[in-house]
Amino acid sequence: MLKGLNPQQRAERSHRLEANLLQHLTTLEPLSVVGLYLPLWEEPRWDFARWAMFPWQLAFPAAKEGEPQYRLPVGQIPAKGAWVGMDGPLAHPDVLVVPGLAFSPHGWRLGRGGGWYDRLLEHERPRHGCIGVCFEEQLRDGWEPEAHDRKMDVIVTDARVWQCPRDGD
Repeated sequence: MLKGLNPQQRAERSHRLEANLLQHLTTLEPLSVVGLYLPLWEEPRWDFARWAMFPWQLAFPAAKEGEPQYRLPVGQIPAKGAWVGMDGPLAHPDVLVVPGLAFSPHGWRLGRGGGWYDRLLEHERPRHGCIGVCFEEQLRDGWEPEAHDRKMDVIVTDARVWQCPRDGD
């Protein structure tokens, strides 16, 4: 599915998804810290020059002693790959932007099996919730969440912004 995207297609679709995400983030007030991820696999890529136009600080996932947390960067943010600034100040984002292999239209996230986000969200829920991000083909139904899975509030793709139904809706 996504492995067939060439680098130009991935860049164009990432650009559209990023525009949708940034537009949505501007509707959240007050917003001072965004918990973002650095793409490691086939997730959408970020253009950090675009993010610099907004007043929000960016915080990135870090694991200190196995505990999931977010930290503010120290030094330059790499364009991709692992962030090495694990000793930056601890942050408590107002909203989390979360990647996944797939998302259901109900907001359930299929992760990569490590449980990092599930462990984090078990005890923390940011003021503006969690935004799942994926390419449109990754938004699909037909699978059931497991007991440890945590629901997203919004899904942003390269084609749309999807408000997930709340429990009971």
